[in-house]
Amino acid sequence: MLEYVLFALAGCGIGVVTGLIPGLHINTVAVLGFGLYLSLGLDPVEFVVILTAASVTHAFLDFIPAIFLGAPEEDTALSVLPAHRLFMQGRGFEAVKLTALGSLLGLGTSIILLAPAFYVIPWIYHASRSFIAYVLIVAVIFLVLNEKSLRRVKWAALIFLLSGWLGVVVLDSQRILSTTDVLFPVFAGLFGISTLLDSLKGRTAAVPQEEYIRVGVERRYVGAGFLGTLCGALIGILPAISPSQLGALVSDRAKFDTKNFLVFLSAINTSDSVYSLLALFTIQNPRSGVGVIVGKVLDVDLNTVLLLVGVMAFSASVATILHIEAGRRMARLVGRIDYRKLCMGSLLTIISLIAVFTGGFGLALAILCMIIGTLPILLGVSRTHLMGVLLLPTILFFLGAG
Repeated sequence: MLEYVLFALAGCGIGVVTGLIPGLHINTVAVLGFGLYLSLGLDPVEFVVILTAASVTHAFLDFIPAIFLGAPEEDTALSVLPAHRLFMQGRGFEAVKLTALGSLLGLGTSIILLAPAFYVIPWIYHASRSFIAYVLIVAVIFLVLNEKSLRRVKWAALIFLLSGWLGVVVLDSQRILSTTDVLFPVFAGLFGISTLLDSLKGRTAAVPQEEYIRVGVERRYVGAGFLGTLCGALIGILPAISPSQLGALVSDRAKFDTKNFLVFLSAINTSDSVYSLLALFTIQNPRSGVGVIVGKVLDVDLNTVLLLVGVMAFSASVATILHIEAGRRMARLVGRIDYRKLCMGSLLTIISLIAVFTGGFGLALAILCMIIGTLPILLGVSRTHLMGVLLLPTILFFLGAG
């Protein structure tokens, strides 16, 4: 048992690296590890323990680049906007603690609901495929009609269709970049770069960050975490649905404030990592890149599921400490830097990472996405409509048109 603890700690170290470096996704590391683990002398169970711990830790720490640098991945794209508001109020470290709390609530509630999930997941999986497209269509209509005037409704519909068209095109470009790689410049442009450029019009002084902020386990956070867990469970078993997609749809109806939303979104991410692995056992269908690799190296039975649940619980404890400490150091660092210089530095960092991971195609794509991502800012409509980049391709997929 001690060796599993050591392998889990190694996985936590990998998750820290992938979480803190935008564009370096845990799925990419999983694929690389798949080709190397035998040469490293690891047996399949040891490799899966490392991969599971890395996945959980990544789910915690990948919020930090989104909070402080405006560099989101697909799972954290929507967190850029509320986290940036807290950052501008000197409360970036509070955003860190809120995402840590949400991740813990998501993991804890997922484990509590694990027993009924064994029976419910197969039923939802087989029953939902015939009507999920129509549910998404209705949800998108409500999302657009939620704007406060006819003019804004028209612009919201246009932005959804424009970003949706973009999603259809880029997700069909797998001959150039994989789906995992292509989404980094897409979300960096739609949410990260556009936000930073807009911020450059504002203040230039440094934004000192409060380091001594207490975040308690309040009833409203528990409710947001529970709802996020349920959403994460759905994402973990339904094809082509992502955390940001469901997060955009549900949060708009739930009317979350900034803090509740961060708890909600982080709970989704962690719950998704649990149930995507559980889907291997219940429906024999991996729902994540990590799940695909786990399924290739190991026949997942009930004993394996219980082992991995223990690994997740242990890794979450370690990841919470690492997440808060990394967030504290980051808050201390960025709070001393002139805000305009911080924005410029973040822009250069994001652009450099896009160039390294995706090349010239990724850079051109990020520029196009930045232009589209600026439209809601200029037109005064909600930026959740930009999630059409994933929602429209998903709807077409379920309708059999894509």
